[in-house]
Amino acid sequence: MIASFVLKLLAGITTSWLLMPRRDVADGFFRIQMLVVLGLAVLLVLAFDPVTLAGPPQIPSSVSATSPKSASAIASQKELSGLPTAVRWLRGLAFAIAVLAYPGHILWKLGRRPAGTFCILAIGLLSSASLALLSIQLARGTPIALQLLANGSSAMVLGGVLTGMLLGHWYLTTPGMSLKPLIWFCPLLASAATARLAATGLAIATSGLPPTDLVRMIWLALRILGGILAPAAAALLVRQILRYRNTQSATGVLFAVLILVFMGEMSAALLERDLGVPY
Repeated sequence: MIASFVLKLLAGITTSWLLMPRRDVADGFFRIQMLVVLGLAVLLVLAFDPVTLAGPPQIPSSVSATSPKSASAIASQKELSGLPTAVRWLRGLAFAIAVLAYPGHILWKLGRRPAGTFCILAIGLLSSASLALLSIQLARGTPIALQLLANGSSAMVLGGVLTGMLLGHWYLTTPGMSLKPLIWFCPLLASAATARLAATGLAIATSGLPPTDLVRMIWLALRILGGILAPAAAALLVRQILRYRNTQSATGVLFAVLILVFMGEMSAALLERDLGVPY
């Protein structure tokens, strides 16, 4: 669960780099961002294991579904048999991202924008490929297209809010920087929230609502409020605030929304772990 969350965050950050207007952003921002990605990639190398990709536990019919200990049982050896290869690939891709992030940090520190941009492109492609591979492995009982849409939209929500918030902090050190990059994140967040809403709607339409116990309904409510509605509202608020060139207030809104998005995505991860549905 942690590895999946970190990979979505990593893929979202690097995709935001690829899409944003980098020409208007100071080199120092990407220098720091490369170190953030380096840390996340190292964490991924350590976090991936076969149980991470095993999906929701398969409980034998002879075992009571009401037993918490039984519900946390590890998947059968047959289900895990094909996973070590995928884990090796995912670890290898994460290691390659870490290897590229460190020279990327140096290149942006030296102001070598073309070479630094190449590192961004390579890291973005590797992280997107990793997320696609993880989505295929997790799609058990769920259409692969829905799993890809769910993970991709979650990645863009996470990466868009975090990168936008960090970019807003950068205006404290570079107040003369153009507002165009920060304004650009508003339609990105709106689009990502819309895609995430579509994925959640399709998951509910195909698999139904979670069992009507209080805990899971709270998780679903947090997923919708924190992971969908909050970033959509942030897109509107930040756009209005930036009309007055108040980057500090815009950054504060993004920081608050980031906490809500984290809560929403982790609640969705708990639902997916228990039910195998990417709400």
